[in-house]
Amino acid sequence: MSVRAYSPEWAAAFKNEINTSDLYKAAAATWEGTVSLVVLAEPDKQVADTYGVYMDLWHGEARDVRICSLEDANAADYVLTGSYSRWKQVAKKELDPIKAMVLGQIKLKGNFTTLVRYTKAAQQLVEATTRVDVSWPDETGA
Repeated sequence: MSVRAYSPEWAAAFKNEINTSDLYKAAAATWEGTVSLVVLAEPDKQVADTYGVYMDLWHGEARDVRICSLEDANAADYVLTGSYSRWKQVAKKELDPIKAMVLGQIKLKGNFTTLVRYTKAAQQLVEATTRVDVSWPDETGA
């Protein structure tokens, strides 16, 4: 059954996919920190509000993945900000998140050098998103 993109149900499914990935565990074995994805509103894509996806990631485990306010998202160690359309491209593996940061398509608050050291972990997070059966608001009107 599909879940609406960036809903609490999606966050729970994404957390599960992260925590069942041996490849993510290996790639992020030394990672410590919180990461937020800020999804900017795009009313024309049926995404009326800006919100965050807060992830507490610790040594290859997702201790928490939840939808949160912009204020909570901005409290993370690393904050990646992009439009709904950009994050959808990342989730569908049409856009590499590291490349998007270099090109300014996704804005980063945090240490870029540290993030680049964990490129394989970032790729595994993207892989985890592809395993969640998602209903995209702009495709379903949901």
